[in-house]
Amino acid sequence: MPSLVICEKPSVAADVAKALLGSKAKRSGDHWEGPDAIVAFAVGHLVEQVDPDKYDDKYKKWKYDDLPILPEAFRYQPRDARAAKTLKSLHALMKRPDVDLIINACDAGREGELIFKLILETAPKAAQGKPVKRAWFSSMTQKAIRDAFDALRDDEVMQPLEAAARARSEADWLVGMNATRAATTKAGSIRKVLSLGRVQTPTLALIVNRDLAIAAFVPEDFWEVEAAFEVAGGAHYAGLWHEGSTTRLKEAAPAEAIAAAASGAPGVVESLETKPQVEQPPLLYDLTTLQREANGRFGYSASRTLGTAQALYDQHKLLTYPRTNSRYLSGDMAGQLKSVVSGVGAASREYADPARYVLGLDRLPLGRVVNDAKVTDHHAIIPTEGDHDLSGLTRDERRIYDMVARRFLAVFHPAARFERTVVETRCAEHLFRSRGKVMIEAGWRAAYGESVEKASAPPPADGDAPAVKADEEAEQSLPALAVGQQVSCVSAEALAKRTKPPGRYSEGTLLRAMETAGKLVEDDEAAEAMKDAGIGTPATRAATIERLVDAEYVEREGRSLRATEKGTGLIKMLGDHVLTSPELTGRWEQRLNRIERGEEKADVFRTEIDGFTREVVAWFADKERDDLKITREPLAPCPTPGCEGQIVEYPKSYGCNTYHGKDDPGCGYTLWKQQNGRTITRDEALEHIAAGRSSKDLEAEREVIGACPTPGCGGEIIERTRSFGCTSWKSRTEPGCGYVIWKKVRGQKGEVDADAARAMVARGETNAAPVVAKEPLAACPTPGCPGHIQENSRAYGCTSWKSRKNPGCGFVIWKREKGHEVTPEEAVARIEEARAAAGGALEVPAPTA
Repeated sequence: MPSLVICEKPSVAADVAKALLGSKAKRSGDHWEGPDAIVAFAVGHLVEQVDPDKYDDKYKKWKYDDLPILPEAFRYQPRDARAAKTLKSLHALMKRPDVDLIINACDAGREGELIFKLILETAPKAAQGKPVKRAWFSSMTQKAIRDAFDALRDDEVMQPLEAAARARSEADWLVGMNATRAATTKAGSIRKVLSLGRVQTPTLALIVNRDLAIAAFVPEDFWEVEAAFEVAGGAHYAGLWHEGSTTRLKEAAPAEAIAAAASGAPGVVESLETKPQVEQPPLLYDLTTLQREANGRFGYSASRTLGTAQALYDQHKLLTYPRTNSRYLSGDMAGQLKSVVSGVGAASREYADPARYVLGLDRLPLGRVVNDAKVTDHHAIIPTEGDHDLSGLTRDERRIYDMVARRFLAVFHPAARFERTVVETRCAEHLFRSRGKVMIEAGWRAAYGESVEKASAPPPADGDAPAVKADEEAEQSLPALAVGQQVSCVSAEALAKRTKPPGRYSEGTLLRAMETAGKLVEDDEAAEAMKDAGIGTPATRAATIERLVDAEYVEREGRSLRATEKGTGLIKMLGDHVLTSPELTGRWEQRLNRIERGEEKADVFRTEIDGFTREVVAWFADKERDDLKITREPLAPCPTPGCEGQIVEYPKSYGCNTYHGKDDPGCGYTLWKQQNGRTITRDEALEHIAAGRSSKDLEAEREVIGACPTPGCGGEIIERTRSFGCTSWKSRTEPGCGYVIWKKVRGQKGEVDADAARAMVARGETNAAPVVAKEPLAACPTPGCPGHIQENSRAYGCTSWKSRKNPGCGFVIWKREKGHEVTPEEAVARIEEARAAAGGALEVPAPTA
């Protein structure tokens, strides 16, 4: 009699069917069947917790007095019609009389366990009584799958994991649903829903508190003295003045006096100290570290990196399971590591040399690789065993594979070794310090293409190698020096500098902060010890960031994340409420991990969450809408003649507080923070305000590149933040003649500068892509929608779509699905299917002019 195997995704089910059934596998609708097994699939979470009104009709209307909502037993329903169809199909297979065993082959982790158990829980009674086993595998190779099915786990062993998964899901619903309704009914409105959650709210608090620290930062002026020394033979080196541990002077006069005394004066090398420095190989990747470094290197969002790594796992079978919290491997994997190294070395010429080194080792150094105590659900992300074909990878996939492959090879290499030299030069009774660093042995850095011959200075190693801090002396290549050697100071200069505020969070730095519960931890080993107390899990952190963006609490500015007024207002209203505390949600995550290990009962955790939910609801009892408003401190009187308003700081500008909206713009004074490709400081803004200059005045003062070459346009071409454009442009709704030269163009190296733009204007050229009218594929199949389906860069979508706030009918067919590129012809066929399902005939519109 066959066993029923349920996988989490169709692609995984296809691989499992191939591994278990081989040529005997026959596709039958939405599953594969053979003599010994039936392999079926879900599509992620098929069911979700029902809304509160399913427990009681009174919850349809949001009322504070009806809170808290604390269901005794949670109910579930299909997520949508497609999920309902898949669920019905799975349930039919589960209750088949010839199925005598059900095997859970969903992703190996907390969420995979919950997905399967909810499918089982909602199944007919005829299916629920059948025995259940667990197939646990983290790699998608055929061998790994077969090994997992040869060593099936008893379902009783998985009960703690299921309990932790349910506890997490229920806690999120209880806290999120009740806190959101309490905040919205008291301080928000039906149009301004205030979404809160045990993970997203402390994450938002991290961003808001960083933004507030930047806004409150008061820069301080200081001076440093830099000197250039020359030795016999003409070699030079630089030194920075210091006195004890300080290199900064608070006033200009003493700095200038030191520079004047040293410049042209003789000097002597007073001390020279050389110390060896050892850099150990970096640890293997877990998901958070991979996301963090991909953000720093390529600007990838956390969700983009996760999706790419997931494709390398699901579709290409090149990486192991990516949603992992561990940076180590288990001891039972030691025997296959050289085989993995061999596959990586053969995948591309750039990996051949470091792979050859590792394969030549008699014994692999496993001290920083294998640690069973630090591997729970999944081991670190590494390449899979077997042949690796990289030819079909996208650019994103190739980059992420390269990061993982090089890190995997590097961890088996020896430490990198350097000599660090510190020289003290005395000149005119003042001491100047110089630092130098020379690579002696490349070690693990050879896996990144580095060598002693190439290294004039140590390049970065994906965020793991120590970096010189901004307030330290820069390292340099030093000439041969000796104590007592005479030198001369050819020049010395007093440099005026200013302290800088902390940087805004990028997704990379935010992921590290979430991982370490908001504590500033740079060392990888220290961060590793704090993982159990982090905010969220590696699998959920990317979704949390996206949720904050979708809720309009956070916006992206280049690679930085910045809180919006809505997000800032919410966190200011919450103040020091425990819901904003990273340590709180970190402690909860520790509790969930203990439940998962069987060290704590889930019902005890649920009781405490119920109590916490009551406290959260009670806290909002005296809150009102005014508590959400941001008080803006006046910076200066408005310079507009006759206006009695005050200039205040907004997220993207400095403007007059007489502005109350598009219908009531007040005097209209605005000074945009972004000017000519750079952000103006507050001090610069105050100078402009005092002089009465607005952004319009600054634009009028910009250098004219040339007369607009568009026939009939009398405008001039000026430089803007990202382009050189015509002054006839006013806004998106008033684009003027539309002539523009973009500073950066996708696919082209370098940036167009003013001289290049001036030459292009003289020739009447532009690098902007011409606007081509798109021919629609078909009329939209959504009943009642007047739009048409047309091809866009990533999808075939309805022209009724305008923005996230105004999505139209929402009909869309994504071009890339599970590794398959949907062609226009396939899109038309799907549109026809959709129209037939809606009871209509396909209408292909006439081409647009």
